[in-house]
Amino acid sequence: MTALASNSPAQGAAPPVATTAPSSARSGFHKTLMWLHTWVGLTFGFALLFLAVTGGVLVMRPHFEDALNRRLVSAPACAAPLALDDLAARARAAHPEDKVGSIEINADAASSIAVKFNNKDYVYLDPCSGRVLGQQNQYGGLFGVIDGLHRFRFIDNGRKIGGTLSAITLVFLVIGGVYLWWPRSRRALKGALTFNARSPGIGRTLSLHKVVGVYAAALLLAMTITALPLSFDWAKNLIVVATGTPADSAPPPEAAAGSAKLHAGVKGAARAPGQKAKRLKMQDLWALAKADVPTLKWASIKYPKKDGVVEVEILERGMPHANAKSFLYLDAATGQTLRLSHYLTDTTLGRKVYLYILALHSGLVGGLPYQLALMLVCFSVPVQAYSGFSPYIRKQFRKSAKAGLSLKLVAKTVEAENICSFEFADARGRPLPAFSAGSHIDLTVGPGLIRQFSLCNDPKETHRYLIAVLREPQSRGGSRTLHDALEVGDVLEASLPKNHFQLAHAAGRSILIAGGIGITPILCMAERLSNIGAAFELHYAVASTARAAFVDRLEQAAFAQQVKLYVSDERRRLDTWALLRDVDPDAHVYVCGPERLIDDVLAAARALGWPDANVHCEYFVAEAHDTSNDRDFDVRLASTGLTIHVPRTTSVAAALASHGVDIPMSCSEGVCGTCLTRVLQGEVAHRDRVLSAAERARGDQFTPCCSRATGPLLVLDL
Repeated sequence: MTALASNSPAQGAAPPVATTAPSSARSGFHKTLMWLHTWVGLTFGFALLFLAVTGGVLVMRPHFEDALNRRLVSAPACAAPLALDDLAARARAAHPEDKVGSIEINADAASSIAVKFNNKDYVYLDPCSGRVLGQQNQYGGLFGVIDGLHRFRFIDNGRKIGGTLSAITLVFLVIGGVYLWWPRSRRALKGALTFNARSPGIGRTLSLHKVVGVYAAALLLAMTITALPLSFDWAKNLIVVATGTPADSAPPPEAAAGSAKLHAGVKGAARAPGQKAKRLKMQDLWALAKADVPTLKWASIKYPKKDGVVEVEILERGMPHANAKSFLYLDAATGQTLRLSHYLTDTTLGRKVYLYILALHSGLVGGLPYQLALMLVCFSVPVQAYSGFSPYIRKQFRKSAKAGLSLKLVAKTVEAENICSFEFADARGRPLPAFSAGSHIDLTVGPGLIRQFSLCNDPKETHRYLIAVLREPQSRGGSRTLHDALEVGDVLEASLPKNHFQLAHAAGRSILIAGGIGITPILCMAERLSNIGAAFELHYAVASTARAAFVDRLEQAAFAQQVKLYVSDERRRLDTWALLRDVDPDAHVYVCGPERLIDDVLAAARALGWPDANVHCEYFVAEAHDTSNDRDFDVRLASTGLTIHVPRTTSVAAALASHGVDIPMSCSEGVCGTCLTRVLQGEVAHRDRVLSAAERARGDQFTPCCSRATGPLLVLDL
């Protein structure tokens, strides 16, 4: 763009904006919650992702662990298995560095015997031959390692950290996410529950984020709530308060040794004072346990404590879940039953609630359908992480692309009547970002004054940016400030180069047409085409030789023979119809200058049959539009769901600004393209002079400074 863009009339003050958006207080809360939701996700996202993925794998543990550890857990059935004491002795021989803690037995005859040591190592044995099948720690093997990772065993207080993350998830991500998603009208509910695969780019990703999040919310909420009693005493105490009964593990019985109360009336239970009790064999204790609990499915017999009590943890057949275990306590010396606590009849309500919560969290209830549902919900978290993180990163890159430059004026040269060129270098002396032919920069000329200027130096140069500015009599301050106030050494802020007027490098021939100050982007194009050896011709029309900029440069250029100058007051006028008479499907036409010249070239090209895709232009001023049929409509921000009403007399940009949503703008007329914004849903009435016909047809972006909606709603990628 050139300085002529500053000739656009200023917009009048925007009238008050009516809106269906939330009140300012609610809007403020909405923004704050959105900020928290975003930053909690970014801050704790990796840890939450870690918990979810490991949890999703563990949910399916009951179905796959035995298959993965078949060599350890399976053994041939036989009529006369070895005694548990012999098997324990063989396990000790294979693992001499620690003491045996318990023996785990599966009632299935085709299962191995597992001897557990105090360091949580297991030795698996064939009960028939006594052969050691292998060793593995409780947190070894695929599922064991994943279990340890899920519990954060690699750091101190890992369980509390995991619980804290779950609580954060509950408050900020699940509940907050549902609140942010909640449609503001019943009409919008159906759309909010449906994934919009047709939305482009970030819109599609955000639609995935919202839809997956809302469908997974209930189970995610359940999983986070059920994680709390497993991690925090205060949550477990809530169960105690709610049920009036303890939620802790079954209490141990009184000591058997010397306890007359427990042994009274039990034949053979009493021992002489000072007599040392002799423990029964583990095989005998196992036989007693099976006799006391004939419905036994699985058992863990712990070696006696100092008080002479043997605890047997039992899972009976027909229990509601794998945590619904009964406890049998035996006198290690006599084998007498000290206590039998059946889960169904003797377990307190508080403990049943606690164990059921644990089973819900682990997927041990509901069978395969519930486990699959939990697994899908867990694996939805990576989807949520991607669909939440990706738009944020893309927006940050987009902001980076809009990052500014500090440019120092190193030369100011009068090029023609009322035209000066301004040569800028990086204020820190660094190379400037590369640019392509036809590019422009947004230059901050003064407070609130941002203007667009085409770069007219050779695109292969990285040490400078060169612009040329026409001083406009009706200047709103841009060209006047540059001409009158800017001095060598001054530093201005500028955007990175942008390009809405690009060369088609595959063209067989290029016809470049410039009028007045419109020579600036055209000159840059000529430099580029000359550098690559492409066929082109440059036609430059001016009112007088005094107003012709860069004449000396054109005469001395390597492509001077390809340049033709037209001077109106010397009666050498450009005949665009004659110039374009021979239609060449491999040629492309580029025109920049006064609106009259551009309109003339476009009219001639269309009349003569040039393809629209082969004709390119860049205007300086906005096009006049009939606004009598403008209508009210709504815009919705895809990232927050905030809906803002846009009255017929107000621009989208002004309506957004009234709600604190600022979009970078400059010309306010659809000429510069600074405010280009992605459209995710809705039809646009385009009123800019930046987008091509093909870009308008796609309907995925618009200029909110001037363009509007043809329907009731536009969903914007904001």
